[in-house]
Amino acid sequence: MTATPSLVLHGGESVLHFAGGPVTLHRPDKEHHIPLAAISFVHAEGRSLAIVLTASGANEPTIYRVTGVDEAAALAFGEAVTAALPADPAPDGAALVTTRTPGAPEPAGAAGGVPWKPVGVAVVVLLIALAALAVRVTAGG
Repeated sequence: MTATPSLVLHGGESVLHFAGGPVTLHRPDKEHHIPLAAISFVHAEGRSLAIVLTASGANEPTIYRVTGVDEAAALAFGEAVTAALPADPAPDGAALVTTRTPGAPEPAGAAGGVPWKPVGVAVVVLLIALAALAVRVTAGG
């Protein structure tokens, strides 16, 4: 299994992130987490990149567009996301996108349903305990 490099695309006040999982679009007022199954296709043209979501029936697809990006970076970003798209996308991509206000707490169920802060605290506590044990063993106690 090959690891997908983390890609970042800057355009104006918008920033797109992709590291093999959901695409994250950061804007000053909103942050969108776009699962790959929600994406129909990615289109890079000139200094803009559009992420077009799947849509069913008579619904118009939702499009997230970032402009003012580096042309070569937009092409590379679009190719990387396109290569990672699943063979069977979801029928209604907009229903899969989660949106939050920057600085707001993660929605319930984010990151696999495990809140990240308690996990981080548990890791720090474990590291401190291991360090204390190492000191005790080294000291012969």
